[in-house]
Amino acid sequence: MKNETCLLKEIADIRTGFSFRSKLESDPDGNVMVIQLKELSENNTVDSSTAVKISMQEVSGNYLLQKGDLVFRSRGLDTTAAIMAEHSDNTILSAPFQRIRISDIEQIMPEYLLWYINSKEAQLYFATNKTGTSVSMISTAVLADLSVVIPSVEIQKKIIEINRLSMKEIELQEELIRKKRMLTESILLKTLGL
Repeated sequence: MKNETCLLKEIADIRTGFSFRSKLESDPDGNVMVIQLKELSENNTVDSSTAVKISMQEVSGNYLLQKGDLVFRSRGLDTTAAIMAEHSDNTILSAPFQRIRISDIEQIMPEYLLWYINSKEAQLYFATNKTGTSVSMISTAVLADLSVVIPSVEIQKKIIEINRLSMKEIELQEELIRKKRMLTESILLKTLGL
């Protein structure tokens, strides 16, 4: 089966996060959790456990995050995405992030699109289309015009699994390096008689 290529806007709904007029006031009894930069982990998942809870009267469905939504970092040096991997009620995304929701998850797996957006190919596209002088940004229009290669679901699954294994390998190597450094430090201190 031949790969299909289309623009991101043809396969997903893209929305900017909610723009707050003032500083977020945390409310432990609040009805809404707000996803900000600190909730986007190094492994490109959204961790809502640290999200600020606030009280909001009405929440538009346009801002609510669902499992499988991607959160795109549209400002700064990092133009990658993270995935909402868990179900969470009343969780909204703050601006300037972009929410990417796939229109047909039968044809395109969210984890595949996450990998693709974070791939070298897409990152090169973003690097050449950034705007701004002090803080670079990717506009919604530029994000929407990202050309996405869509292979069969079987190939998508293989790419997801290989990427997952590669990330796990890197994680294990980093842990090994950390432990080796601690061992070396311990040996050197013993050499000094400490």
